[in-house]
Parts: sequence; structure tokens; C-alpha cells
Amino acid sequence: MRALSLVFALVASVVAQGGLNPPPPTPPKLPNPIPAFQVQTQYVTSKDGLKIFTQAVGPKSAPHVILAHGLACAHTAWDPLWNDPVLRASLYMVRYDTRGHGLTDKPLDPAAWNSSRFAQDVDAVVKAYGLKKPFFGGWSLAGAIAVDIANYWPSPLPFSGFISFAGLPAMDLIPSVTTDLVRSFVPGLIDAVNATNAIDTRVEFAGTLSSQLKNVDFDDMSAWVGAANYLPPLVAAQTLTRTHPSTRFFAEGKKGWPTLIMFGDKDDQVVPQAVFDVMKPFKNLEKHVFPGAGHIVFYDAKPQVASTMLVWVYANYLRSY
Repeated sequence: MRALSLVFALVASVVAQGGLNPPPPTPPKLPNPIPAFQVQTQYVTSKDGLKIFTQAVGPKSAPHVILAHGLACAHTAWDPLWNDPVLRASLYMVRYDTRGHGLTDKPLDPAAWNSSRFAQDVDAVVKAYGLKKPFFGGWSLAGAIAVDIANYWPSPLPFSGFISFAGLPAMDLIPSVTTDLVRSFVPGLIDAVNATNAIDTRVEFAGTLSSQLKNVDFDDMSAWVGAANYLPPLVAAQTLTRTHPSTRFFAEGKKGWPTLIMFGDKDDQVVPQAVFDVMKPFKNLEKHVFPGAGHIVFYDAKPQVASTMLVWVYANYLRSY
């Protein structure tokens, strides 16, 4: 374990020296057997008092990666990557339930849904775990939290990069990058009168996450449906109608903020090419589309996503832009 920590420390120190960008480091060769790491769980308090459910795993000396799930989901959606022994030994991963979801508080006050609140949630996670230049990974709707980050912190952003897992580039772009199918779920997701409609919609919504439903374990589908029902209709309405300016986000992209986008070509919720078109101004952008994978791309194409993310993270960790 000590040898593994020394490898990570060496990588970090070399990359950080001198203000120059040396050749990209590669993920370290892991010992056999791969060491196990204990999961740390805690509630973190955001600036407005919101209690956020968080978990962390991996060696603290490795690159830091924050994982934020999508709409009507929870931290458990990340299990395919979270439970991967290679990722656990190569990255320090922190996942959390986003505002209004899962085990995190669910405020109804409109003021709790300002852009700054989402950035402050991330800031609370960063400070609680002592993260240094973490990567922010957002799946689906949580991709838009990168916009909140860009609005909150000064340039250059204190994040090594942005990992978009079929992520939405900004809230105001939802109509132009999402499918008719996923937008058809909105009335049911925010229905606070007809409980049957609200529950049925959440079941149908969960059924559009994977393109390989026949291969989805019942336990996984139960977790997806259960997480969707943890999202109250009135909170869903706040989540889907919040706004934020995206000028700073695209400005950071033009400056070269490292960004990785991964999609499946069978995504039923977001249109990959529509997102790629919007993200064209980004100077340092890497794109991948995995055949046969759906919206929960890290579930349907887990091996490809895990290896792609790991190599990219080590190529961009602590590098300036």
C-alpha cells in the first residue's frame, strides 16, 4: 500500500512542478492482488445548511474524482464504476446525492435552487474530503452542475477537468439536446396530485436508462426505480426549472478546460451529436461514443468507460490550461 501511495505522490509532484506540462503520466501498475479500500460515508453540510449524503473510496494520494448522478437517480447508480477494483485502487472517488435526491435534503424554497447553491454543494464536498484539483464527473442532468462550478469559482477553475457521462451542457439547452421521449416524462415526474401517474412515470423513466434491459439485474432496476421514487414531485419541478447563465462555462472551455464526453449510441434520453455540436467551442475536448450503450453509459459499456476515464484522468491530472 505504501509503494502505491509513493507512485501517486511522485506523479502529482512531477506534474505540479515548474508550471510546465510534462508528458502525461499513465495509470500506475497495480500490485497483485489489488488492495481493498474501505468506503467512508458522511453527511456534509452545504453553505445553506443542506445535509448532503456523501461517500469516498480509494487512496487519497491518487487523482480525485467527484461523481454526481443524474435526474431521479442516486449515488448507487455509480456502482459499476464505484465497485471496480482497478478504479478503486487508481482513483480517490467521491460520490454524493445531489440536492433534492436520494439521502440528501429536499428543500422546497425556490432560493435553494439557485446556481450558487449547486456549486456550494460541490464546494462542501471538496472541503469535507480535502480534495485537490478534483475532476468533476456529471452524469445526465448533473452535467449541468459544471456550469454552476464555472459560475462560482474564478478562472482558471480549481478542477483538473470535467467528465461528462452523457451529460447535459446547460439547463437552458435541455430542449435542444434531449429526446422527445425523455421530455414526455416531465409531467409525470412533477405530478403531485396523481400518485399512480407519478409512480408509473418513474418506472418508465428508469426503463430508458439502459439500452440492454434484458441484461439489467433485477437488483439494479429496483435500485433505479427506488431512487426515482425518492424524488418528490415538487422537488422534481424545482430541479427541472432552475436556470443559470452558461457564458462562463463556455469561456472556460474555449480556454482549454479539459473535458471528456462519453455517450452510448443507443441513448434514449440525450442526443450525442446535439451535445457535440454545442460543445464545439471547447478547445480541449475528447469525445467517445460506445456502440450498443444507452443513457447509463457506464453501466452498459462499463469496461470501455472505466478504461477511457482512467487514462484520460491521468493524462490531465493537475495540468494547467
